[in-house]
Amino acid sequence: MRRIVATSALSLGLLFGACKCPWEGRSVWLATDASQGKTLEARTGDELLLDLAVTPGSKAKWYVVEVDEKVLERKGPAEEQPGGTSVRIPFHARRPGVTDLVATYATARNSPPERTFRTTVWVR
Repeated sequence: MRRIVATSALSLGLLFGACKCPWEGRSVWLATDASQGKTLEARTGDELLLDLAVTPGSKAKWYVVEVDEKVLERKGPAEEQPGGTSVRIPFHARRPGVTDLVATYATARNSPPERTFRTTVWVR
């Protein structure tokens, strides 16, 4: 009996407490340093969060230097994550296609990079 009541309460909580957040109904993918050199797959409408490590106190920043925005559109600025050890750059999968996603970590966009991140994103 307790199990039925608990299951009913959980079901009602999920039904009436569902969030109306911008991610609802979409998949959100997190690409990290471990995604380097790999091919990531997503569907049209999905969100991709590029999460890259930073060096605390460094003047270097991550710059997205290559992406086909017809396929993978950038949705905002890089946001420093709590603790200051990484930044997240949001993207939206706009339409089917394949694009390379390349970012460099440098003190200026045209400076020699300290690090480079490269992955391929295939949107279906």
